Amino acid sequence: MTTRPHPGALLAAGGVLVLVAVVSVLAADAAGGGALALADAGAVARHGGPVASLIADLAAAVLLGGAVVAGWLLREDEDRVRAMALVAIAGGVTTLARGVSLLFSYAVATGQAVGSARFGSDLLVFVSTDLGVWLITAVVLAAIATTAAATGSSVGLARTVAVLAGMLAFSAAMTGHAAGDSSHEVATSTMLVHLLAVGVWLGGLGTLQLLPERSRDDARVVRGYSHLALVCWIALALSGVWALAVRMNGPGDLLTSAYVQIGLAKAALLIALGVLGALQRRELAATGSVWARGSVAAYRRLALLELVLMALAVSLAAAMSSSPPPAEQSTPPSGPAGLLTGYVLPPAPELPALLGQWRPAPFHLALCAVVLLVWWRPAAPARPRRATMRLLLGLGALLVLTQGPFEVYATVASSAHLLQHVLLAALAGVLIGSALTVPERWRALAGRSQLLLLLPAAVPLLLVGAAYAVSPVLRLALDSHPAHLALQLLSLLAGALPVLAVRASARPLLLAAVPLALAAAGGAALLGTDVLLAASWFGATGRTWWADALADQRRGGAAVLAVALLTAIAAVVTLLLRRSRIRRAASAPSAGARGAARGR
Repeated sequence: MTTRPHPGALLAAGGVLVLVAVVSVLAADAAGGGALALADAGAVARHGGPVASLIADLAAAVLLGGAVVAGWLLREDEDRVRAMALVAIAGGVTTLARGVSLLFSYAVATGQAVGSARFGSDLLVFVSTDLGVWLITAVVLAAIATTAAATGSSVGLARTVAVLAGMLAFSAAMTGHAAGDSSHEVATSTMLVHLLAVGVWLGGLGTLQLLPERSRDDARVVRGYSHLALVCWIALALSGVWALAVRMNGPGDLLTSAYVQIGLAKAALLIALGVLGALQRRELAATGSVWARGSVAAYRRLALLELVLMALAVSLAAAMSSSPPPAEQSTPPSGPAGLLTGYVLPPAPELPALLGQWRPAPFHLALCAVVLLVWWRPAAPARPRRATMRLLLGLGALLVLTQGPFEVYATVASSAHLLQHVLLAALAGVLIGSALTVPERWRALAGRSQLLLLLPAAVPLLLVGAAYAVSPVLRLALDSHPAHLALQLLSLLAGALPVLAVRASARPLLLAAVPLALAAAGGAALLGTDVLLAASWFGATGRTWWADALADQRRGGAAVLAVALLTAIAAVVTLLLRRSRIRRAASAPSAGARGAARGR
């Protein structure tokens, strides 16, 4: 029997929504500080923009958090059906709110009041800009996620919707403000982490409160959710402070900027809420599978209080997203490299200079943190110490490659770009892949046909090679932060997936030879070609060191060949040692049996 919400509860929820909407509008007016663009857009866009953003953010949080709860926490099919129905409704609301928010953003960007004679006349021009493309992408992704959520309630479908909701958060993050070109990557990455954390925390908690008591108050479900909530609290605290910092001109904004003060209020609210909620829920979840009545009642009151306070925090965030930050757009550094990359041309790559070249990357820091928290989650299976060490080494290599000298020089030198991505595969990817558990489906796949394992072993590397071979794609990866991150993650998969395939295969040496041969062929092609990769980029950075761009590219090709050769040697040695251990283990029982026979 389906329970219906109490009319009083619906009235209270409506009152809270009205309250947070009013707060969002007032905060947006304070943060905007009388900006001319906001005034020209008219009262409808000025007041409607924050409300549309608030509704879109709250609905997107339920879309993401509900899908995560349905895909990973709920065990009963009936509960998953109810959760996915809520997710589908939230997806529909998100789609509509994102569409309305797009129109308000157009009004603000062009200074045209909604309903004016010229409103919409150049909408196609607006949607072709970077901001417009990401706003349209968010609407499309929300519609796809809604359609997927409405088609079923299986675990696989719920996880697919969660991935789509994560992509929606990525698109929303790309529409956020940045203090300047040099901090745009940090600003968008921290916003992505922020949106994902808020979605899982707020949306997951809201979904749980609409489930029947047996699931809402189930200690195992609450234990799993409390771990996620703690992860989200940490992510919110760190990304919130970092994101606010890059939007400030300096410490003086703490006293003079309403935008910064609203951000501080939001951060304080979320941190205090996280401390209270995480500690209380973890204590309740640790009481066992059956709770005392008082403990359950305390948990419910706390959950409702958290929902109200988190909705208030989201309203402040929506106001900030609809208002310009205090930091002004900085002019790019002088010189060709500054115009292309937004950063000063690094010094010649000599050892003392290399050690000082670091560029923080919030996305990769968050990725490593999530992997470790999943690895050491309370319900995680026991793992060999060697696997943990390999994982830590792989994540350490990932951080060094994406935040150290390789990242700095990869933007201006093709050799560094090539070496960074081949090491992401051959070092970080291989170590991480060797630590992960081989999926049982892959072993079953290997039992049917070894050739099927060639897909995960070769396709990621082929895609990376295609990205380098097609100049517009490579140029996009150099010029666009999302494409840059996507190519790095693809390179990481190009190392991790072949290792998993090799470990699942009965003929590992032959399977390992395929990606290594592809890498060697790519390096040889770079050595033999006279065509410069992304010539309009690597040939136009104005380098005074390694000025010959084609010679630098051939240097990168030689590095790819060298890494492929060293990886091949390491793979052969590892596989031979593995085969030797298997033979010794197989012969040990026979030797024991012969000894027992002699004893008789």
